[in-house]
Amino acid sequence: MVAANSDPVPTPQYPRRTHRKSRTGCAICKARKVKCDERHPACLNCITHGVKCPFLTAKEPPSRTETKSKTAAKATKAKLQTYPTPTSPAPSASLPSPSLATPAEPEHDDLPLLELELLHNFTTQTYSTLTADPSLSNFWRVNVVEIGLQCDYIMRSVLAISALHLAYHRPSRRDFYTAQGILLHQRAARSAVRFIRSAETNLDDAVNLFLFSMLTIFFALASPRHSLADGSFFIPSPTLPEWTFLVHGAKSFSRILGPQGRSTTLAPFLAYGGTRYYAARGTPRPSTSLSGVTALKERILAVEPAPSQETLAIYAHALDELELALVVRESEGSPRDVLDAMLWLWEVSDSLVPLLKSGTSEGGEPTGPAQEAVAIFAHFSILLRHHESHWWLQGWAEHLISRAWEILDEGHRSWIEWPMSEIGWMSPGVTSESA
Repeated sequence: MVAANSDPVPTPQYPRRTHRKSRTGCAICKARKVKCDERHPACLNCITHGVKCPFLTAKEPPSRTETKSKTAAKATKAKLQTYPTPTSPAPSASLPSPSLATPAEPEHDDLPLLELELLHNFTTQTYSTLTADPSLSNFWRVNVVEIGLQCDYIMRSVLAISALHLAYHRPSRRDFYTAQGILLHQRAARSAVRFIRSAETNLDDAVNLFLFSMLTIFFALASPRHSLADGSFFIPSPTLPEWTFLVHGAKSFSRILGPQGRSTTLAPFLAYGGTRYYAARGTPRPSTSLSGVTALKERILAVEPAPSQETLAIYAHALDELELALVVRESEGSPRDVLDAMLWLWEVSDSLVPLLKSGTSEGGEPTGPAQEAVAIFAHFSILLRHHESHWWLQGWAEHLISRAWEILDEGHRSWIEWPMSEIGWMSPGVTSESA
């Protein structure tokens, strides 16, 4: 029996688990109350959220060795100042001439090894993956790098693509190279935007910005793909990926260049693009239209209420160009090139692509992309599927068709059954057994 006045059994006290606190994290991470990895030149949290990390402008804290060296130097200097300055000796023939003295070595002489690694990778590996045509490979390896040596945002764009290329081939360091690539391209974009206004009057700026637009398309395609909920850099609104709209910017700079572009460093690229464009239009069309394109045309014409005549003309042009691109892809006598697929996007960038953006109604209500336009664009995935041997295009066919599926309503999802079948993609909830 326990006495009434006996003391209660003491509760055992366990030591509190300690954890490492971030003492030198960036100000943004501290404000968001998240753990900072303290990476330099920018932490991964800031890179992921697309904001400028305070580490980019903050000065690196001196190391203990540097602090001790500076303290010792100050002490030595103080001691020397307590003694009178000795009289300088008279010039002697045995003393070396001041002009022959060895220059002082710089305190810091570190090579930019990461940038050198990325440039080496681009000029030995990456350049050959940007085109299937050997004659154009030299343009990326030599011409573009030469422009980059004169233009900082072109060089940073080149290095950014190379970083993503290494991230693809080195899974163990994927996060590191991806973060470096994003950081490099962010710096390039901030620099390039300052020259947009002068592009209309300065040919060199127009050349550089056109090339930057093309490199940005490669960079966007090579970047990691995310779902809509992830807040990806390339999905700023509930629509299709942003690189879809980047072609319009490149086309705008191409118009500024005009015929003068053929006399610039861009001549090999522009000439090759023109060759592919006219070769596609010289390809004989089949006697009967492709069944999937024909079915889509019939569905659009049967829409009630009918779209405006202007919109119908846009849809007709996009479908005619799509059919032509698919015919070129299937032609045995015509060499295939990824540029053939991109030419369709180039053709419809001014007309169909704007209909893919979300907007607002006259009453201020948010409106989604035009359903018919999304259904047409979903067929672009067939062209991308054929060129997925390129590392920067892998996975985009399925990603586009899945995004289209998410955007389309129940009534329009049946409109993309043909491209779904062509690329072998099944809608969510459908298994191979049920299919």
